[in-house]
Amino acid sequence: MSGPIPAYTLTRRRMKNLRMVVRPGTGEVAVSAPLRTPQREIDAWVRSKAAWIEAKQAEAAAQPAALAPGPEADALRRALRPVLAALIAEWVPVMGVPEPTWGMRIMRTRWGSCNTTRRSLTFNVELARHGYHLVEYVVVHELAHLLEPNHGPGFYAVMDRHLPGWREHRAELNGRAVD
Repeated sequence: MSGPIPAYTLTRRRMKNLRMVVRPGTGEVAVSAPLRTPQREIDAWVRSKAAWIEAKQAEAAAQPAALAPGPEADALRRALRPVLAALIAEWVPVMGVPEPTWGMRIMRTRWGSCNTTRRSLTFNVELARHGYHLVEYVVVHELAHLLEPNHGPGFYAVMDRHLPGWREHRAELNGRAVD
């Protein structure tokens, strides 16, 4: 394939395959490559992905800039705290899970996380920008990890039992069509 090579930054690592990411917000293309992969092979691979890169950069440009600590994040945190508190208080007895500790922070790649050992949940502050039903989905998802730590069949059974429309909520939150 001919044409210009899209601009990218390269990191060489001990790995088996080439990897590429288009960073949200900036649209920067970052490539990770095995230590011994020839530069011409990397360039050819990046060139072959030019249409994909262009589409991802358009998506990145349409997304709001990443949230940074400061007044906006503080306002989102203040708005989200009572919603999370109410949802956790509602769902803990329904699901029969132990009362977790929980907090919020700016998260770049996740809506929530669960430390099953500490029974601690963390929620992305940016959930405050989404509807109640989507925040509820993330709360139920993270509480379900207290029953089933992994995303195996047991986890999906817990989700299906407690929140039957969770797949649609997940798709809406992640901005894509239902699986």
